[in-house]
This record gives sequence, C-alpha cells and structure tokens, in this order.
Amino acid sequence: MEWSIKCPAKINLFLFVDGKREDGYHEILSLVDTISLFDEIVISESQENEIYFDSPWDIPEGNTVEKTLKLLSEKLGRCFKVTVKKRIPPGSGLGGASSDAGSIIREFTKKELIDFSTALSIAERIGGDVPLFLFNPPVLIYGKGERVKEVKLAGREKVIFVLVWPNIISSTPMVYNEFDRIYAKNIKQIDFSILSQSEFSFNRYIGVNDLEEPFLSLYKAHAIKDELRSFGRFYLTGSGSAYFSIFFDESEADFVFRSLKKNFQFVFIAKPFEFSD
Repeated sequence: MEWSIKCPAKINLFLFVDGKREDGYHEILSLVDTISLFDEIVISESQENEIYFDSPWDIPEGNTVEKTLKLLSEKLGRCFKVTVKKRIPPGSGLGGASSDAGSIIREFTKKELIDFSTALSIAERIGGDVPLFLFNPPVLIYGKGERVKEVKLAGREKVIFVLVWPNIISSTPMVYNEFDRIYAKNIKQIDFSILSQSEFSFNRYIGVNDLEEPFLSLYKAHAIKDELRSFGRFYLTGSGSAYFSIFFDESEADFVFRSLKKNFQFVFIAKPFEFSD
C-alpha cells in the first residue's frame, strides 16, 4: 500500500480580523481558495512511524505532519511512513504546514480509514486553518479559522494567480500581536452578514487583508510592496509574507511572472486547485 498526495497552497482572497476573544484567539472571516502550488506526500504502512522531509527549508520538531501522524496512528493502531517533498515556502501565508496535515487527514477519510467527524476533530486539534483542507474549495472560514462553509466563486475557472514570496518567514503570532498594537484603540469590526452569501466574484472585498499593515510594520516591508506595485495590484495572503496578483489573461500573467523572476527568487504561477475525490 502506497499513496501519493498533493497538498495545495491556499490564498486568502480576503481576510477580515476582529478583536481578540476571551480564549486569546482573534475572530476572523476569510474567503480562501486552494491553488496549484503544492507539497507532495507519499504514505505507506510501516512497522513504526517514520517521517522524512525533502525540503530546502528547516522543518521544526513537533511539526504538523508529526502531530497528524501521531493522532492517526493512535486512532487506528497502525504505523506509517511519510515522505514530504516541500515546495510551499514556510512563513508565507500560503498554508503549507496546514495543507500537509489537512491533506493527509483528507486522504485517510477518502480511504475510509476514518469518518468525516473524526477527521474534523483531528484537524481542529492540529491547527486553526487545517479543517479547510477537508472541504472542497473555495470556502469561507470563520471563528478562529476552524469553521468552514463551501461557496462558489464566479470566474474561478478562468483565473490565474502570480505569487511572490519575498524570502521573509513571517510569524503569525507576531503579526497578530502587531495587529493588536496598531488597532488597540480602534478595534476592527467584521461584517458577518457576509456569511449569508453563497457566491462571490473577483470584485467586492477581494484583496482586503486586515493583517497587511501589521505585517508591513513588523517586517519593515513597505519597500517590497512598493516594488510590487510597479507590476500591478498585489495582495497579501494570510499573515504574510507572500503576495499574489489576479489575472484572466494567460499571456499577461506569463509576462508579469517572467518580469518578476528578474527581481525575486521565489515567483510562482498557479491556477485554482481541485481535490481528486
């Protein structure tokens, strides 16, 4: 038995952030899509749990794959060997670690080794935005990111994304701390009526990210944003540090992609990703 899994990156097409809750988390509301930039994972049964990373970046102990494998192994009474080929940069806001965990859990559900309720419970224990990878994109996520609603996105089949990672490993907790500092006297309020919508377009709300100013302030990254402006409209995903732009013309997207490659080391071109269930 051996399974190969693609673990897609995610982008936050918009991200609204409210004040800190009593449990220390922030209330958020975000439209999220998955894209065709992905890590690759191979899973096979083994006598003991084994994890191997093929990655240009350091992988910390206690990572999401390790936590996921431990919980699944305890649940099933079986051990697995997992090999992860990393392509999604860390600290980029592209959700690589969450996708690795969520995509593994999704695959175990697909193979009927666990039911969806168990999958969701395990995903929530791993991290706030891991559950979104159990659903079919695009999705709205809310609460602290663990609550998910599948929606439609008009024009999704034609869109092309160009992404830039400026080689900054952004710390999500630090960005949220900066958010609290900046907005301490002017707490943002989320319009939760958005949750009643079941279909969105690439017009209203797209590109709004309440964490962008905290990210730019924390990492003194305004010069990067200014440089990207010369190539068009770029939007921060998650808590940073990757930016994305939206195109509906392939030749235009390719031109910007090739132009950016002259200035940045990590540039990607991608389309929406569909899970093969």
